[in-house]
Amino acid sequence: MFKHPRRTFLQATLLSSTILVLYSNKLFSLVSPHQTLELVQIDLFPFAKDSGVKLAHYMTIVLQHSRITDVDKEFIRDGIKWLNEEAVLKYNSVYSDLSPNQREKVLQSISKEDWGRSWVHSMLTYIMEAMFSDRVYGVNPKEAGAKWLSFEAGYPRPKEALL
Repeated sequence: MFKHPRRTFLQATLLSSTILVLYSNKLFSLVSPHQTLELVQIDLFPFAKDSGVKLAHYMTIVLQHSRITDVDKEFIRDGIKWLNEEAVLKYNSVYSDLSPNQREKVLQSISKEDWGRSWVHSMLTYIMEAMFSDRVYGVNPKEAGAKWLSFEAGYPRPKEALL
């Protein structure tokens, strides 16, 4: 009946699960990837705060998509974990518990590393994809990107989500 139901279940629950943040090889905290991604979206692209774009929901779609490689999916998940570990190293607290100024400093810090620069670039790319996605996908109900640039989408528009 279902092909790979366990795999589908695990992929679908990725952002509703938690990430273990380790410090000195000991469990420091359990972190919600969803909450971390929402804050990263706001920190990297402040316009997103009032735009209504749901980056965390979009990332769930991305992480389930067959055209995204397993390596890329793992890099997204690891980046969330590494971001939180950097926050713990700098401020002894996970990313979501930091002030906006502290979160900015953590992002600046990871941007000096190759992995961090690549991860931030990936997040900005996904933010832009979500900002300009059609409302049929459920992540951009206000069509924020199109309104921001006074852009009118071409026709015909999608009738159903293809992702």
